[in-house]
Amino acid sequence: MKGVTGDKQAVKKAHEIFAALRGSEPNNAIVVAYHGSALTLLGRDAAQPIEKADKAEEGLNSLNQAISMDPNSKEIRLLRGKVCLRLPESFFQCSKIAIQDFTFLLDQYKKDANYLPKNQVQEIIKDLSTAYQNAGNEAEAKKVLQQLDEVN
Repeated sequence: MKGVTGDKQAVKKAHEIFAALRGSEPNNAIVVAYHGSALTLLGRDAAQPIEKADKAEEGLNSLNQAISMDPNSKEIRLLRGKVCLRLPESFFQCSKIAIQDFTFLLDQYKKDANYLPKNQVQEIIKDLSTAYQNAGNEAEAKKVLQQLDEVN
């Protein structure tokens, strides 16, 4: 979390840890996902634009691989959705992926109210609305926010 909030040294350390773990557990979807997240953070912190793009793309590829390994993992879906939400839409066009992940999570919650805590559901609804905004769909963004009333 320190890396997410801007601590570049924490990002480097997290990347080292997850790269080593991924080497020893290449079939562990959670490890692959967190390694991908660390890579995108390395991209965020890189000085050169090409390195920024390459690391972010490598991270997204790892997150997509993790989803293909375990498509029903709420932790991986949440992680990939959050990463996609924060990448520039003009360059990565991954709001659709964030929408898919957040919708998946909310659909699971609708089937089982114990699937997610209420505060996390509220956060996911807000993130889903933002993803729709980023994708240029203001009407759907507003519609999604109406779900907050239902949760409350």
